[in-house]
Amino acid sequence: MTKFFLMIALLLTISACQGSDDDLIKKVAIVYAELRIAEREYGETENGKAARFKILQRYKMDADVFEEKMNKIKDKPEKWLDFQNRYVAILDSIEIYLQSELDSAAGKTKTKGGT
Repeated sequence: MTKFFLMIALLLTISACQGSDDDLIKKVAIVYAELRIAEREYGETENGKAARFKILQRYKMDADVFEEKMNKIKDKPEKWLDFQNRYVAILDSIEIYLQSELDSAAGKTKTKGGT
């Protein structure tokens, strides 16, 4: 009976660790995507630095904490691959959203012009 409870405790601990790794990867991928977008939008200007600083603040991080989290992910190939897949999925979803907004705006323009 005691072995059973120890096994259950071990499984719960393992699944909790996996969940926290999953949460870490998800959060870092989102932050990374936002940082890259800000970098592309503003470059290495003062506005760009300020935008990236605000992004890190929003996620309760600074550059050192972010780098530490990235290094934790990079250390494990399976985590790094998961991170890359999530990052690409985030960018794809942004692209799809923006395209639908453009299509919607184009449809409204055509409707207004055609009426």
